[in-house]
Amino acid sequence: MRILFIGNSHVFANGLPYQVRAMIDHALGEGACETWMSAPGGQSLAWHAAEPTTTMAIRYHAWDRIVLQQVTHPFAGYEQLASDFAGLSPHLDAAAAEVLLFMTWPRKNRQHHRAEIDAAFSRLADEQGLGLVPVSRAWQLAMGERADLELYQPDGSHASPAGTYLAACVFFGVLTGQPPEGLPARIEVAGDVLVDLATEDAADLQRIARQALAGRAERRSGRSI
Repeated sequence: MRILFIGNSHVFANGLPYQVRAMIDHALGEGACETWMSAPGGQSLAWHAAEPTTTMAIRYHAWDRIVLQQVTHPFAGYEQLASDFAGLSPHLDAAAAEVLLFMTWPRKNRQHHRAEIDAAFSRLADEQGLGLVPVSRAWQLAMGERADLELYQPDGSHASPAGTYLAACVFFGVLTGQPPEGLPARIEVAGDVLVDLATEDAADLQRIARQALAGRAERRSGRSI
């Protein structure tokens, strides 16, 4: 499975693509997953559409999935999201990979923005036939069920290691179709520890990710949650 992540610091913080890769390798066997990212800080999908490094990466490599992460802090709204996606569409069409939208979380002190962000990403996914990775939904559940686990960095924007781990669990479920229970609580890549959680905390985040994915499946089948 070869996955390209396109976005900004919400992708590279705590090595999200590498956490995802480690989880998939753990479940499916070493070498089952390869990840690459184009994720300079603060950049939008419109920037990527005009950036040759990104567009060539999309067109000239064989990807199974391409993940798109848009600027959401601040979020400019659905119309900007749709416009920025349209700029990338010709390149994505050429790649013939499954495209997934990374639904990110609101700023810590702007939780009321969640509904707008979630609705915009859901709408674009429905209109364009894209996959949706409901990380925002998982964060909302975790903040309700495990308020003692800090998902944010001190800046109130980026994910803490636990927040990225939760996001990676959601990605794992979307990418493999398997529940994320039983994944390792500690992930180390090339000698760097990306996350090291208590076993109980990791288990709770895995369970919450599964709940978020169950809600996604119900919405796709037309049932309410």
